[in-house]
Amino acid sequence: MRITADMKIRDVLAIDEEKMLRAFLWLSPMFERLRHPMLRQAMSGRVTVSQAARVAQIPVSEALYVLNLAAGEDSGEIAKELECLPKFDFEYHETNPPRKPREILGIADNDDNVIFVDVMKQHDRHEDPLPRIMGGFFDLKISPESVLLVHHPFDPIPLRDLFAREGFASWAEERRPMDWYIYFYRPTALEGAIVYPPIFNKVFVKAAGVW
Repeated sequence: MRITADMKIRDVLAIDEEKMLRAFLWLSPMFERLRHPMLRQAMSGRVTVSQAARVAQIPVSEALYVLNLAAGEDSGEIAKELECLPKFDFEYHETNPPRKPREILGIADNDDNVIFVDVMKQHDRHEDPLPRIMGGFFDLKISPESVLLVHHPFDPIPLRDLFAREGFASWAEERRPMDWYIYFYRPTALEGAIVYPPIFNKVFVKAAGVW
């Protein structure tokens, strides 16, 4: 089965769970949480390959190349298909704008208008953090002046995509390694599209025959 960027992680693992888990771990230690059955069951049906690549901060084309190789696809055919992808897919792009948005400037974690949700204990127990986060999200929806601040072990790209579809902007900062704070808020104006300089994996790009 050919793996695509919009395929859910659950469907990728269904090809050969042990082999595909090893491929994910080879791509990034960020995928270590897939080893835990409860988290794997809860999260793999919500996250696409493209979103997983963004969480791991790698180009989506690199994820597709490695995962398709692990799935038994021919390397030459994979490289040929990847040549048709836009150059954007061979780059890692930072999700955040470089400066903290004005809507959340000067906000402290304990301000009265901050809905603070800490899911670090859920992470330590390998539990699904989404129910606790969604409780905070419902409070945010009924409180126009509030900001939801989620304390999380990594930048939860799928969650940020989900909230964006509901009209909420987000901004994340890693205050210490594996110690993330993600702000969700109502934007007062559309932010300009700002992208950091691309990060290239030269070994992968050469293998794929793109450059």
